[in-house]
Amino acid sequence: VTMSSWGSFSQTYVNPENLIAAEKQVDAFMGLYNRILETCQVKCVPTDYHEPDLNKGESKCIDRCVGKYVGFQKLIAQKMEENGPTPPT
Repeated sequence: VTMSSWGSFSQTYVNPENLIAAEKQVDAFMGLYNRILETCQVKCVPTDYHEPDLNKGESKCIDRCVGKYVGFQKLIAQKMEENGPTPPT
């Protein structure tokens, strides 16, 4: 591999529409992540901390909460895909 072949990577064209779509996906993922974090923390972790680490009950609660949240999001995505736009006739 020569330096000239590495230089071609820096000049690769990126479709602006693809970049915008990728940014929207990252924003959507971060929004979902933050909602899960907030929801499960409020539900499972008391505000009066007694220990620096999660105890077993808090940890299990968070695992279940995240699992349910992710499962629900997958179900919604599946239903949206099934009921997606109808191609024009």
